[in-house]
Amino acid sequence: MSFLGLHLLDWIVIIFYFALMVLIGKWAQRKVKNAKDFYQGGRSFGKVLTTFMNFGNITSADQATGVTREIYRQGLSGLWFQNLVLLITPFYWFSAVLQKRTRYLGPGDIYLHRFESRFLAGLYAVYILLIAVYGGAMGYLLTGKTMQALMVKPAAEYTEVEQRSVADFNRLQSLTQKRTTAPLTVEEKSELSLLMEKQKRGELHAYHSYLNLTLFLLIYAFCVGSYTVLGGMFAAAINDVIQGLLIILLSFILIPVGLIRLGGFSGLHAKVPDYMFELFGSAATSEYTWYFVITMAFINLIGLPPRSFVIGGAAKDDLSARVGLLAGSFSKRLMMIGWALTGLIAVGLYQGLVDDPTMIWGHLTRDLLGKGMIGLMIASIMAANMSTISAQSLEWGAAFSNNILLPLRPATSQKAQVLAGRLVIMVILFASIFFALRVNDIFVMFKYVLSVGTIIGPALWLVYFWRRLTTRAVVIQMLVSILITVVIPNVAPTFDSVRKNPALTIQTRERVAVLQTRALESDVAAGRADRVGEMIEKRHVQPPSAVFFDEVVRENPDDPNSPLVGKGAFRNQLYYLSLLGLPVADLSKAQLATFSFIFDIILPFLLLFGISLLTRKNSEKVLNEFYAAVHTPTVADQQEDQRLLNEAIAHPEQVEKRKLFPGTQWEFWKPTKLDIWGFVLCWALVALIILLYIVIMKIGA
Repeated sequence: MSFLGLHLLDWIVIIFYFALMVLIGKWAQRKVKNAKDFYQGGRSFGKVLTTFMNFGNITSADQATGVTREIYRQGLSGLWFQNLVLLITPFYWFSAVLQKRTRYLGPGDIYLHRFESRFLAGLYAVYILLIAVYGGAMGYLLTGKTMQALMVKPAAEYTEVEQRSVADFNRLQSLTQKRTTAPLTVEEKSELSLLMEKQKRGELHAYHSYLNLTLFLLIYAFCVGSYTVLGGMFAAAINDVIQGLLIILLSFILIPVGLIRLGGFSGLHAKVPDYMFELFGSAATSEYTWYFVITMAFINLIGLPPRSFVIGGAAKDDLSARVGLLAGSFSKRLMMIGWALTGLIAVGLYQGLVDDPTMIWGHLTRDLLGKGMIGLMIASIMAANMSTISAQSLEWGAAFSNNILLPLRPATSQKAQVLAGRLVIMVILFASIFFALRVNDIFVMFKYVLSVGTIIGPALWLVYFWRRLTTRAVVIQMLVSILITVVIPNVAPTFDSVRKNPALTIQTRERVAVLQTRALESDVAAGRADRVGEMIEKRHVQPPSAVFFDEVVRENPDDPNSPLVGKGAFRNQLYYLSLLGLPVADLSKAQLATFSFIFDIILPFLLLFGISLLTRKNSEKVLNEFYAAVHTPTVADQQEDQRLLNEAIAHPEQVEKRKLFPGTQWEFWKPTKLDIWGFVLCWALVALIILLYIVIMKIGA
């Protein structure tokens, strides 16, 4: 018996899971006595619980479905959509210690104490809340679209409009496939252009779904919020253990069934082009070139400074913080191998058959799993997303309570602080739905989130190591970065003089590359080769892409000669670079994104260094307190920990001896053997994981 495309057994599994999560939240509510319990679990978590908590926090199903989506679009190189964090994981060995040693509770406390600025603390809290809404929308979007693919409406129930959209999609795929072997006629080019305009506007579909996306997201947000606001960090940590196990199931369950369907690894290679097995794509076939990946990794490192005082502060000591963060992080990196294989299996099964790659995980689940197992997969997807959202939402509540509420109402009780945090969490969860329903391209969103990280990242890295960094420099840098990465990109397109300006709606030129590649089964069937594996030539067409906007569309989609209009965010970084002489129209899509990231990386540091050297230092008392904490390892006994910190503050000369460069403004500590060998081991693990990718992808080649 089925209802809305899902079997009754699947519905039973889903309902049971949600009920269990809420009951755990209700149980954990009894352990919350104050704000520290709610946000940091009493700072009592050991290595195992910290590992599960970090794994659950940084691993979500939207990442799994997102990686699979990008691999379906771009080949194996699409895994860098999430796996770029592999290249920055070794730095977590130090960031775990830094965010633990500050001994802060709220995300903005570092601004309130180290920079002596309520304005900065409040500004940072507002930033956290706004980026939470935007970032949360990505998880909602991927989860919702996966669910839509699982609840497919039979073709017999399509309306006339729905039938037309499916027919147009199939025609688009036919023309796209045809141009890989020969140039299209003038009439076919015109038809393809019109169909691509309709696709940009979301008018073409491979199928239609029963799922009401808005209603689903409202129910989903309510369930996440329920157990988080009830039990805080205790509930999030317990659920992370359960959800961590479900994520492992989610990451590998589709692989054996999919490989059997394809005929094993050899069948996979017979159906997927060999260039799609490349770890780094070429500019002709992928947006994930080596230079783009390195730039993305660097900007991601800058955008992920040691600032997670809620989750990072929950560990009981330095070693627990380090082991928990690194073990949780590397566990996620291993899960990505499963995601990568799943994405390539999707290429083999569905290449050219799916209108929205975001839904690819849902297609795999529906076609490869049986009754009950589909419900378990849905529970796993939601579990993975809920574990991430629940842990991050505690930072939202802490940011509001400590950096907005308390400065305005210092006498607010602990009980009222927890209540305010819970209300903010619910508001953010539901506000994210508003944005999720208006966003369609997660890759565009992901690049935007990386750029927004440069608003706070440069200062929060520099503050730990450079004593001369001043409050005024951080204020100016944050305001300029907000203007460039948030305000101008979103406000400028509201003006027709920008959105319809011919100088700003330019596009890159179409690129056609002829590739030497091994023939697939489809090539043999079409008569383009005599056998699978024979070397043949194929055309790879990279259509024009917008330079200064996310997309450029025709004002009238039915008229290929109508004026072009900018759609999405305005990339003002590339506009400034074009004024300096950068030939933006001649660059590839990957090169445009790379130069935009380079601008976002360099500008904040220029502002911070330049302005700090021209403005007054912060008070020596505060500087001594902050760097005494940074140089003093934490211990599990909180009374002893406070005694050690007080001793370091009272004797700054002892702290000075721990510095790598004593007598200077640089605050790097002298590395211990644990620091050095732990860092080396992390890089060895990075190399091992990359080697695993290379070996696994060659099986059956």
